[in-house]
Amino acid sequence: MTTAGRPTRAEALDRLARFGIRGAEAYLVDLIPLIEMIWADGDAQPEEVEELFGYVRRHVARLNDLAGYTMLKEADALAFVQRFLRERPDPALLAELRELVAPLRLSSSNEADNEAVRSCLLSSCLHIAARSRAPGGGRQRITDLERTTFFEILDSVESREDG
Repeated sequence: MTTAGRPTRAEALDRLARFGIRGAEAYLVDLIPLIEMIWADGDAQPEEVEELFGYVRRHVARLNDLAGYTMLKEADALAFVQRFLRERPDPALLAELRELVAPLRLSSSNEADNEAVRSCLLSSCLHIAARSRAPGGGRQRITDLERTTFFEILDSVESREDG
């Protein structure tokens, strides 16, 4: 465990494996905060899910482009998120998985890349929250539950010095 209390990359991969998330699926762990935002108000609304699916498509394309080959198929990434959308997952499970985002996706030696992933993730969380519909239709402001969830996500992905 790092001195800041974050798991190491190896520990994070071991923890993911206990949830059945292995291999290239580890690169999808940064979709978990987006799923948390969708469920923050207790309802996975179609507009929010649509926003997530758009992010998934861009995310897979970006990862494959960086790898230089088809490391992940879009269908596999969509299947990954679908298992968290069928019914509301335990919020504690999502929070535990979210804690693995930083050691797995935000810990490269290239801080500019880390910041790009972090910024895209946080921006997408806000886009999802903004897609909520008010009861009876119309647009809704970001709810207190979504705001609280966003700040929890922000805290877990912000840069921390080890040591």
